[in-house]
Order: sequence, then C-alpha cells, then structure tokens
Amino acid sequence: MSLFSSLTTAVSGLNAQQAAIGNISDNVANAQTVGFKEINTSFENLVTESDQNFNQPGGVLAKPVYENSLSGSLVQAQQSTDLAISGQGFFQVKAPPATAAGSAAGTTFSGTDYYTRRGDFSVNNQGYLVNGAGYYLEGYNVNPQTNVVTNAAGSAVPIQVTQLLYNPVATSISTLTANLPSNSAIQGSPGYTSPSPVTTTVFDALGNPHQAAIQFNHIGPDPAAVPPITADTWSASITLAGSTNPAATFNMTFGDGTSTYAALGGTGATVPPAGTLASITETDVPAQAVLPAATATGTAATIGMTYNIGTAANPVNLPLTFNLGQFGTDTGVTQFADTQVTSTFNSNGIARGSYQGVSIDTNGNVSINYSNGQSLTYFQIPIAQFNAPNQLQRLDGSAFAATQASGNANLSEASTNGAGSISSSTLEQSNVDIASEFTKLITAQNVYSANSKVITTDNQLLQTIINVIQ
Repeated sequence: MSLFSSLTTAVSGLNAQQAAIGNISDNVANAQTVGFKEINTSFENLVTESDQNFNQPGGVLAKPVYENSLSGSLVQAQQSTDLAISGQGFFQVKAPPATAAGSAAGTTFSGTDYYTRRGDFSVNNQGYLVNGAGYYLEGYNVNPQTNVVTNAAGSAVPIQVTQLLYNPVATSISTLTANLPSNSAIQGSPGYTSPSPVTTTVFDALGNPHQAAIQFNHIGPDPAAVPPITADTWSASITLAGSTNPAATFNMTFGDGTSTYAALGGTGATVPPAGTLASITETDVPAQAVLPAATATGTAATIGMTYNIGTAANPVNLPLTFNLGQFGTDTGVTQFADTQVTSTFNSNGIARGSYQGVSIDTNGNVSINYSNGQSLTYFQIPIAQFNAPNQLQRLDGSAFAATQASGNANLSEASTNGAGSISSSTLEQSNVDIASEFTKLITAQNVYSANSKVITTDNQLLQTIINVIQ
C-alpha cells in the first residue's frame, strides 16, 4: 500500500460525500414540491485487492437510493381536480403535446406514457386535465349512459372535458304517491274547502318546463247526489299549463273492505282491501286520454294523455303517463284517515343543463356536473403499479419513466389489486423529512472534513519523505 493509494481513497470519500450533499440539497430544495420523492444515498466500498494478510485501499462509491414508493402526507386542497393517491401507485400521464402550426390535425401526443404522484391537476383552455408541471392526466373512456369502461390495454387517453351541455329529455311518466284523507268533508258540505292541487314540473323535448296539476275533491259517499254516490269516491282533474287540451276529469273509488271491484265501479268479484284504489271511471275525459281497461289487484292504475303544447302553425305533442299506483294495493294513491292530502309527485325528464364542474370519486370516475342537477361519468382514472417502483427513471416535474429494472406498468382501477384509492380535493406533499435531511447533512459535512484530514496527513507524510532526500 502506498501513500498515493490512501490519497486516492480519501478523494473518493470526498466525492462520495459531495454526491450525498447534492442529494440532500435536492431534497431540501423540493421539500414543498407536490409529489416529490426523496433521494437517499447508499455508500459502497471499492475493493481492489484484499486477503487475510493484505488489503489494498479501494475507496467508496456513492449511489442514489430513490424513495419513489414512500408516500408523503396528504393535505386538503381547494379544487376538486386536485388529486392524491392514498396507497400505492402512480397517475399515468402524457408529456406536453406537440402542435404543428397551421395543422388541421391539432394536438398530437407522444406514444410514450409517463407516471407521477404530482396531482395538482386543473382544466386547461382546451379542456384537458393538466398538472402544474404540464403533464396530461390519462384515463379510460366511459359510456355515460351505460357506465361501461373501455379499459383494454393501451386504451387510456388524455382526459379532455368537452361535454359542456346536457341535452334535455322529455318527460314521459309522472308517478304520484298520495293519501286522500277518508275523514275529509264532502264537496258541497258547509265549510268545505278544496285541497291544494298536487303539482309537478314536466319538460318537453326542447327542455321547456310545464306545470302539471291534479286537483282532488272528496265527492262521496253522498246518498244525496244525483245519481247517489254509494262508495267513497274522489274526483281528480288533470291539467297541464301551456297546453291546448281541456282538463281530464275522472272519479277514483276506493275499497271499503266488503264490496267487490264490480260493486265499486270496477271489474271482478274480488274484494279490494279498504283504502286501496278500486276503480277509475270517466266523467269528462278528452279523446286523447286513455284510462285503465282493467282493475284487478296489482293492475297498473295509469292515465295516458297526449298534450299539444305547440301552436296551430307549429303543433308539438307531449305524451304523458300519470302513474297512480296499482289497484287493490297500498301503493300510489290511497285513502286512509289523515288531516290533509299528503303527496309526493316525481316526474322523469330533464331540462337542458350547462357545465358546472368536474367531480372525481375514490375509484377514479371522472364525472361532469350540470346545472340541471345531473351528473354523467365520462372517464375513469387508472392507477399504475410497478414491481420495482424505486427503479423508475426520474424526469423533470416529478415525473417518471418506466425502465427495464422497474418493469412495465400494471394498470388497475383505484382501490383494486393493491392499487391505492384516489382522494379528490387533496394533494400529496413531498415525502422529504427536513429534520432527517439536516441530520444527514451534519454527518456528511463531518465525514467530508475527516476525509480532507486524511489528505492533509498524507500530504505531510509525503513531505517528510521528500525532506529525507534533501
């Protein structure tokens, strides 16, 4: 062993500590970078020649140790598109696209996929979800009507929000759940007051709203009526604001627990339970109306009506079905003791809606919310996992590229197959621990000084040898 060998060894020690301090500097500088992953340093000794009786100094080599799989703390964020992964995995992203000037093809993305934990995404001016480093979030297409996900290999695409309008859907059915009080006064009796009409809003094919109303009045039993009304009966009158159709008026008779359907104006010898709908009979129904043809237990009690909501020059029809429940059952419209008419009126059909914002659930489903209260899912964000995530190649902007050592990305739905869940309005902080970095910095500084002392000592010894010659 020569003094020059010890000098070389000490220099390698200086270089190794310089590399360690460089990694520490990188960590400290990025302590507040979203999704940044810490870099540690591993020291490996170099052996040139060594046996039981002799050792030739070889020095030391510093290698980076990437902590890509170590999660940072999750903090609340303001935007719904700020995302964090709770658990293992990465977001799959595309690098910023190249756009040829004057090209009709528009935005063109590279075929290479990258990966990141940096989830500070926002919608850019083209509708894409882009993070603060400029990477474009990828997801699978979802059919908004069936919610079927297109998740074949290689089918993930940059997520672009362009569905800014929700087309209207015409109302086809209105379902009424109501109880008409059996102890209510009879219409025409002293002090009788008609109940407030039951109303619902329906929409035509253009999304225009129209108010449908049913006015109920208790008209029986009334032996004094001409002809006498022997069963407990209510009249119902349906109107639609804005239509040219006259009101459709009919009688609804309810079971008393002893009379048959036939005795109550219906069909059949079966006795409907007390308080349940037994029959619907026409009193003043337009030609466009369709009443139930049968009243057997369980038969749907529906009133069909085609309304004209246009003008003579531009007639527009709106076919509606009013569902009043089932004959002989305690669903829909019933008649039991109460102090007033209680009701719930639900209609399908949707008004035109405009874009309100984006929401993302824990499974990565990207939905667009509209002003009409509707929400449709268009994309699903997959989670990319690697067998050796610490072997990913680092890139600018807290992004990574797959390497032969890391293996290929395995894409899974969030919260499945070991993949983490997605948290919306949340960001993952850097996984750097400042206190730990300062401790490592102090150690590196002292070791660096110690190696420099070895060089000083070697220099003094060499000077002694040179002085011997003099």
